[in-house]
This record gives sequence, C-alpha cells and structure tokens, in this order.
Amino acid sequence: MNMHSSDNRSAGLIQAASPTDPEGLKSLLIRRAGELVNQLIACAGRHDPPFLAEEFARLQNIKRIEKTDLGETDAMLLRLAEGYVIRVNSNHHPFRQNFSCAHEIGHTVLHELERRPSVDELELRALDLNMGRRTKERLCDAFAAELLMPEPVFRRYLLRFGASVSSIEGLSGIFKVSVPAVAIRVSQISEEPCVAVLWRKCQKPRSKGFQLIWTSTPSSQHGGDYRTEERGYVRDPSALLRAYQGSCVIKSFKAFGLDSHKKRYYMESKGFGRDSARYVISLIFPQRYSMGLESQGRKDHANG
Repeated sequence: MNMHSSDNRSAGLIQAASPTDPEGLKSLLIRRAGELVNQLIACAGRHDPPFLAEEFARLQNIKRIEKTDLGETDAMLLRLAEGYVIRVNSNHHPFRQNFSCAHEIGHTVLHELERRPSVDELELRALDLNMGRRTKERLCDAFAAELLMPEPVFRRYLLRFGASVSSIEGLSGIFKVSVPAVAIRVSQISEEPCVAVLWRKCQKPRSKGFQLIWTSTPSSQHGGDYRTEERGYVRDPSALLRAYQGSCVIKSFKAFGLDSHKKRYYMESKGFGRDSARYVISLIFPQRYSMGLESQGRKDHANG
C-alpha cells in the first residue's frame, strides 16, 4: 500500500462517519491502525511484536521523534508545513514513550479524517480543543492500543499466556508497552470477561488504604459489556496491601459494583513499579468461581 492510496482510503472512510461521532471515528481509527500494521508487516517482513511507534512514524509523514524533558506531559505533536514532529518525555520509561508516541500518531490520523485546514504553521496538539479534548484522548488511546497491540496478534499471545494478572508483565515485555496499557488490552480482548483496575496507595496521612484510579471493562463483542459503578477506596489491611508489599499474585474475593449490582467477585492483584511510583493492578473475573478460594474470600470480605 502506498501513501497515496492510503490517503484516498481515509478520504472515503470519512464519508461513513461524522467527525462529531466518537464511535464512528473510533472504528475508523482502529481500521486505519490495522492498515498501518499491515503496511509495516509488508515492509519489515515480520509478523511478530514488538511493533514500535518509531517504525510507524515515517508512514504518517512524521519527520522525527525528539526525546526531551516535558515535565508532567507525556508527549506532544508539532504540525509543521513539511510534516509532523513528535516530542516525547525523555524521563519516562521507554515502554511508556512507545505508547505516548503511538498516541500522537493517532492525532495525525485524526487530522486526516477531520480534514481540518491548518491555521498556523505550528500547531500544538495540546491546545487543540476541537471535539472535546477528553474524547480525542480516548480515541487516540484506542488507536495506539491497536497499533502496538493489534487484536489478532495480541489475542494469539494472550491465549498462550492466559488471562491472568501474572501474564501482564510478560506481555508488556513482548509488546514494549507499559503494564497498565497491557492490563487494559487484556480486559478488552480476553475471551473470558475481566475488568482491569489500577489502584494507588493513598498519600494522605489519615488515609491508610488504596484509591481506585481507573477501571477498564470488556467490550461487548468479548463476553459482555460491563459498566462499573465503583468509586473505590479500600482500607488497610487488605489483599491489595499484600500485593503492594510483595511480589506475588494475591488471589481474593472483593465486593465490586458492576452493572449497578454490587457483589463479591474473584480478583487477582499484583504490585508493579517502585517507591512512590508503585501501584497495584487487579483483574476481576465476573464469571470465574474458585471453590478453593472461598475461605480466603471470607477472610478478605471485611477488608474488600
């Protein structure tokens, strides 16, 4: 596929969905990510991960990727007359940089699909609030996930490793993306429905426990569309504390709100990161029951 034919395809795709329709745009972005993956596979002659953002950059007229100190910002996209430049935070882990760059590549595809004329020679994506910044960020995260962890490839590896929190670190190393990004992808693609949760230790002196930061639920085509009602805070001691303090997978049962119904679900948790950056990832399996863990579940119930 040459870039000219790719541009024609994007022009045709935009007729199928309005730029104000997030779900329509998400489908187009994921389809475009698949096209870029196929193009890279054809050029590189390999089908296995990792798929790196820098390999896709030249396919989207990105002239260079600059690593620099961006403070609290992950990355930013500069749009110049001759093409794009990505600046990525040099202080972040290379796996996080990889996803951040792929996210910015997603913004270049959004520019194609929206067909917006450039107002200035230089455009900072962070200042472009058209369509709603939060919506754009979610769309570009979905694009980055498909670009770096293509569904057919990721599914094959997930079947080999198994849907478990113990598999996440290995998959992270294979696909060169962060542990949280892999956890989200597992929840999206796993044949067995699961909900991914990221917890962080509360930093306030009087708050001894864990705060729920985000949840990622299965998509409807993969075992059900779960909606989480959780706004969680878990007090110490708990299964989360054991996961945070140790290096093993902690299996437990936790009361969790899914689809407006709160009940106890089987949960696996593991701590990742170091020092102040340490966090806990949990995978909750709504349809999994383990009789061998019932006694442990009763112990954790009061702390869950």
